[in-house]
Amino acid sequence: MKEEIRTLFENRTELPLFYVESGSRLWGIASPDSDYDVRGFHLQSKEQYFDFKKHRDLIEIMDGDFDFVSYDIDKMFGLLAKSNPTVFEWIRAHIIYFNNLPNWDKMQNEIIKNFDFKALYYHYLSLAKGNINLMETDKKFTYKTAFYCIRGLLSAELATKKIIPELLIDKLFEQFETENEVIKIAKESLEKKKSKTEKEDVELEKKPILLSKIKAYAQELDKNVPEPSNNPEKLKTILRDYSFELKNHYYG
Repeated sequence: MKEEIRTLFENRTELPLFYVESGSRLWGIASPDSDYDVRGFHLQSKEQYFDFKKHRDLIEIMDGDFDFVSYDIDKMFGLLAKSNPTVFEWIRAHIIYFNNLPNWDKMQNEIIKNFDFKALYYHYLSLAKGNINLMETDKKFTYKTAFYCIRGLLSAELATKKIIPELLIDKLFEQFETENEVIKIAKESLEKKKSKTEKEDVELEKKPILLSKIKAYAQELDKNVPEPSNNPEKLKTILRDYSFELKNHYYG
């Protein structure tokens, strides 16, 4: 994958910086035919950076099972400064395909220490509620939908306790001392995934019980909104200083 990323940038002026796997492969739940969802960020060329014209801050490529998205570093750091949970998963990814960042481990730790758990909570709870709506309206009441919903709820609960949710699903389950009802449902959904029946509708007789348990869990989490847990200005300063370091490193 590293060579594929290098090849992708051979005919481009941007400089590749950091690329990881995201989605099902990152969470440890990929099927044999799952796409490669590669995410990361790049630096504009020196000419682009100093140009008076604004250049596009996004690269998107979809080629068969290769789904590639790259943000310009200013866009990426702007999202991190707002404690955006999606890009927060990218910088915590354990499947790293490409890394040209100096002093990255130290920088990664600083971002993690200064991230806002309230933002994580709302993000994961919102994802879960979106899937609950799909199940309530019976538009998409599959085991896959139920699993994604529960992953969101479990992650939201950990955020209320100021614990960073693990990305690998088995490790996420291990963050809970007891196996509650929704974890049991999630594990059943994972078994369906392994047997390639994840996209099948949940059996009719199981739907009301499953939905009731998930909704009750979500309603409990609704009552437990965490306070903002970081100093936004400190996070902005960390990102600004690293942005200066990177641009000085590459632009000279």
